[in-house]
Amino acid sequence: MVELVRRVAFWLFVVVPLTAAIPSWPKLARQVRNETTIKDTYDYVVVGGGTAGLTVADRLSEDGEYSVLVIEHGYFYNTSDPRDLRPSRQYNISSIPQIHMNNKTVPIAIGHCVGGSSAINGMAVMRGTKQEYNIWAELGGPGSTWNWDGLLPYFRKAAHFVEPEKEVAEKFKVKYDIDAAWGQDNSTRLYASFPGGYDARSLHIYEAFKQIPGVKVSKDGHSGEHGLFYFPVSVDPKTRRRSYSRTAHWDNLNRPNYEILTGSKVNKILFTDKLATGVTFVPKDVFNGTERKITIVNARKEVILAAGAIHTPQILQLSGIGPADLLTQANISVKVDLPGVGSNFQDHPLGPGVFFRWSKQPQAPFNFTWPRGGEGRGQGLGAFLPLPVVSPTNYEKIASRYSSHDLSKIVPFNTSPSVLAGYKEQQRIFAREMRQNRVSFSNNLIGGTGGIMPIGLHTMSRGTIRINPLTPDAEPLIDYAALSNPTDIDLMVEYVRLVRRVFATPQLAQYGPVEQYPGANMTSDEALSDWVRSVYTPFGYHPIGTAAKMPREFGGVVDEELKVHGVEGLSVVDASVMPTLIGGTTQFTVYAIAEKAADLIRGRR
Repeated sequence: MVELVRRVAFWLFVVVPLTAAIPSWPKLARQVRNETTIKDTYDYVVVGGGTAGLTVADRLSEDGEYSVLVIEHGYFYNTSDPRDLRPSRQYNISSIPQIHMNNKTVPIAIGHCVGGSSAINGMAVMRGTKQEYNIWAELGGPGSTWNWDGLLPYFRKAAHFVEPEKEVAEKFKVKYDIDAAWGQDNSTRLYASFPGGYDARSLHIYEAFKQIPGVKVSKDGHSGEHGLFYFPVSVDPKTRRRSYSRTAHWDNLNRPNYEILTGSKVNKILFTDKLATGVTFVPKDVFNGTERKITIVNARKEVILAAGAIHTPQILQLSGIGPADLLTQANISVKVDLPGVGSNFQDHPLGPGVFFRWSKQPQAPFNFTWPRGGEGRGQGLGAFLPLPVVSPTNYEKIASRYSSHDLSKIVPFNTSPSVLAGYKEQQRIFAREMRQNRVSFSNNLIGGTGGIMPIGLHTMSRGTIRINPLTPDAEPLIDYAALSNPTDIDLMVEYVRLVRRVFATPQLAQYGPVEQYPGANMTSDEALSDWVRSVYTPFGYHPIGTAAKMPREFGGVVDEELKVHGVEGLSVVDASVMPTLIGGTTQFTVYAIAEKAADLIRGRR
């Protein structure tokens, strides 16, 4: 049953069900076939050809004046089917045993191809609430522009919004507000569109959520409000193909100053004193995977890390930027003692599914003729709720308990004072937000079946990404530190209870729901906590935070311009700079970060 729950979670949260025609792929732009044909020097060297890397590279090369090389560990794959998740498109890595989960290891699902995780994700287009981005500015200090207002122009720039078909919007109650959320800039080739229809039975659960006190229907899920709403998907509305960083920021550009080298692993950043001047990388033979000689490429202006929240901190550590004690153990010369590199690791935890069988099967409230033979049918409806709405009777108790935890007794004993100070500041902020209606804590994806998979939008545990001192060039040691902060159990128990409240509303009670899993007899805090612990999954495929944009005194790694503390000519532009999670999937927040990063980098020319 646990494995079934995880599979359901994966298909609900990660693979938005869409039927897609798969035409032939467009002609590739300028791909460098091997390391012998690259230039010695480029203006910018971008490490990682994923969601952020291709976005930044496109923007930096679009005026034709500056040369950009992207180095990607994976390869090009010619598929847009969202169900094609073969291992060759993902890294085959797992966490270390999780001590608070009976020493289970956890697989890590991140993209290993051109397009990165945007090529393998569920294509859900989401944003957090306004306050979730304002927290980033609060952590950044006075004058920070990394807030809702500072990011909104880049959200608008990142996506070409396409309205739902009129019949779909009317029948399924899809709301959107172009002025509040999207604007009118349709120049990008990255689409945010709606499926051609939904399972009409889901409207029963939609109406049930409206009967929960405090749940409101949002005017647009991208307007910065919590609530009940339909979210778009990153699909080209004409071709029904996946729309992602490759299709938006690489295919058909054909610029001589924009190149990509695939099948190559960057293992170190080169410095002259404290100035980043290039990288070393190891090309791999595309046919047998054998590594060839180490190669050097230089950057005139900047080295830009976009390798993601798992590998960006690893590259920094291999380059001598990170916790000094770790680097010394690995016999790596310390360039900058930056303890926050690889700390602050977070992901969205997947909760246990709560499933019911119906005594009387709910019927679809209307007949709907699927366009194009069903093509475009999807799931894109959710309730994103703050803690006082999720748990009106227990939110104060949870917040008080959370704020009383001595974090120094929860985190590893060798956690640096600066990293601990950052964790304590986050603790102060989230204890406050648990008592208010500004931050979404629970995501409840709504389908046509008799169950809901609650997803935690903010974990209070903080993990680490560390090189292995014995084999530093191997995959890093990934530790979610899952459930190390007991508040995560407290929260998930309340998410489960919310699902029960939804199925007890008059809207659904008329159909006689009978709880099948975990079972209606499981009611006490202790019983639910034990059950949650047994089925808890600490990943929702959205790793962030390991090179956080915060001051050094909070364990930060990059500054307000995304430049790495303590050096010059080196920036980070991917999800690792996010200091805290947002209440939704991360891909479009990463696009917005990358768009803003490109402007910041251009401003340094």
